[in-house]
Amino acid sequence: MSENTVVVKMLIIASRGEVFEAFTDAEIMSKWFFPEDDMSVEVTNNPVVGGSYTLKMYAKNGDIYTHVGEYKEILPPEKLVFTWNSNFVQDTLVTITFSESGGATEVTISHELLPSVDMAENHRGGWTGCLNRLGLLLDA
Repeated sequence: MSENTVVVKMLIIASRGEVFEAFTDAEIMSKWFFPEDDMSVEVTNNPVVGGSYTLKMYAKNGDIYTHVGEYKEILPPEKLVFTWNSNFVQDTLVTITFSESGGATEVTISHELLPSVDMAENHRGGWTGCLNRLGLLLDA
């Protein structure tokens, strides 16, 4: 892994199946897959190998951040691998693993091939914010 790879881990108090579903079901994703409270997201996806997804994140100030990619590997409820493209990065790769941990699920996100250290840190903040929101949703 290079210095431009982000790894974010978080323990989510939910079953591995529930957490995996939260990453693949567009309706559930629309409730948490944005990093900040003053945002929302529109999700379309086809979670099969070769299928695509689109995340349109809407900021309160009117900015729209669009992320698109293709699913490369899907092993329910253990692993997801997909490309991640936006106005800021192209041809990056995200690997997410889901591990059981005492009645909870440890989610590990590895985001590779980011073009710079600054862009890696921006994505670290984004992934952390999204996982925090997911934890709040599933813990409710």
